[in-house]
Amino acid sequence: MKGLLTLAMILCHCLQFFGKEDAGIEKILVNVINLTTFSGFLFCFGFVCCLAYFQGDTKRGIAHMLRNMIRLLLAFYISGIAYMAFKEQKIFRKDFLWEILTLRRYPGWSEFLASFAAVLLAGAVLLPVLRKTNGWVVMAAALISLLACFIPYGKITNPWLALFLGSESYTTFPVLQYSVYFVAGIWAAKRKKWPDWKLFFGAVVLSAPCVWYYWKYDGLPGRFPPSALFIGGGAIGVWVYHLLAGALAGLKNVTIIGKPVEALSFIGRNSLYYLLMSNLLIFAVAGSKFKYRANEYAYVFYFVLLAILTYLERQIRKNK
Repeated sequence: MKGLLTLAMILCHCLQFFGKEDAGIEKILVNVINLTTFSGFLFCFGFVCCLAYFQGDTKRGIAHMLRNMIRLLLAFYISGIAYMAFKEQKIFRKDFLWEILTLRRYPGWSEFLASFAAVLLAGAVLLPVLRKTNGWVVMAAALISLLACFIPYGKITNPWLALFLGSESYTTFPVLQYSVYFVAGIWAAKRKKWPDWKLFFGAVVLSAPCVWYYWKYDGLPGRFPPSALFIGGGAIGVWVYHLLAGALAGLKNVTIIGKPVEALSFIGRNSLYYLLMSNLLIFAVAGSKFKYRANEYAYVFYFVLLAILTYLERQIRKNK
């Protein structure tokens, strides 16, 4: 599932930087990916945290989550500075570097990494509580997430609060509003059912208003800061990702399909590498004379980018 989400996010970034995302199939692709990908990653985080960190010693689980939080934070620093240098073409001044390092500025197409780190921090703090996750806890988390969308965003001007609560002054993926997906991932891991029809019916209920909105207005509801319709809208897409990933996993021993599935798993296991390195290369090209806007260019760039990143990663492992 992380492999699918990683491929989708990189495709979205390529279309946004080099394609024409305002019409046709590209508009639909970008909207669907924007609606579902961050939520999907949080679902995966919850799922993995439950299996890896919630089963054993609490202190050890918290330590591992905090270590991964630091890795994500470092990735945000690298991606954010690269965006300012390559895309914004700003020289390396102490003022904007300090703003990024202290989380007072969230550069474009990098803010999701800071939110990933914040989610793991919240998960580590609440680990003893999250261990007790059940269906009622998921419903409570859904209610809290949706109600949090009615926070007066205009009054939140602190960048750290914006990371957790959202703001009109900063572009973030606020932890509180998206927390239902993290909790749902924990519940899915504990239930060990696939396909999980309880998750499906919950996803339909959450997504239906957003689907209606998109059909009526030909566009997504508010994303930055997130509206309740947007937060709920990604639920059915996340369930479909989960369904598809489970189906592919069941086919990993089939001769023809096995290798692509393993390649997808490889990307999922190294998702942070792919997301970070793809950002660096996209920013570098977008700030150079090689920048060009055409859907064909965006798709070709996407596949070439994946080939380069996979080659480099395998060379690193080979020469480790």
